[in-house]
Amino acid sequence: MKKNSKGKNVFWYGYKSHLAVGTKSQYILQFLFSSGNLNDGKAAIPLLKGIHERVQLPTLRYQTMDAGYDYEPIYEQIHRMGQQSVIAYNKRNEPEPEGFDKHFAPTCFREHSYRYDSFDQKYKTLKYTRPKECKDCPLANEGICQKIYKVKITTDLRKYTAPARGSKAWKTIFKRRTAVERVNAYLKLYF
Repeated sequence: MKKNSKGKNVFWYGYKSHLAVGTKSQYILQFLFSSGNLNDGKAAIPLLKGIHERVQLPTLRYQTMDAGYDYEPIYEQIHRMGQQSVIAYNKRNEPEPEGFDKHFAPTCFREHSYRYDSFDQKYKTLKYTRPKECKDCPLANEGICQKIYKVKITTDLRKYTAPARGSKAWKTIFKRRTAVERVNAYLKLYF
C-alpha cells in the first residue's frame, strides 16, 4: 500500500527488481528480486555487499544513487568498501545548518560559500578555498575568514562526500546514474 499524488491509498501486489548497474557498460553487476513493497533503501546494502564480494572491478570508485537511498548505513557500507558515495540528499525536515550552505560547503562571515578545491585521499579530507567574493573583503585581512577550510568526510558521511556535494565533479558523476534508468527501461520493454 502506498499513497499516490492525490493522497489516496493505492494497493498492489507483485515483485520488483533492484539493480546495481555499471554506468559505462550498462551491465547488471548485481541484482535482487523482492516483493513489491520493499523499500529500495533496504535492498541497497545486500546489493553493495554482493558487488564487493563477487565483482572484482579495480576501476569502481563511486556508488551513485538517488535520494531514496539517502540513509546513513548505506554511506557507511560504501565507505567500508573503500569507495565514494554520490547520493542525492534527502532533507527530511532537518534545519538549515549554520555556517554552511545547502551543499554543506562552509560559508564565510558574510555567508558566501567556500569553493570546493580537492579531496585528500590519505587524510579523507575535503579542501575548500576562500570564496571569490571575499577577495577584497576587509574581514579576510583581519583574519576573521579563513583562506582554506578542511573537513574530514568521516565527520558525517552523509553530508560530506568526495567530490563535495554541489561541485561540478559531483554533478557530473551523479548524471551517470541515468544508465540505471535506461537499463530499467530496456528490461521493461523487452522482458
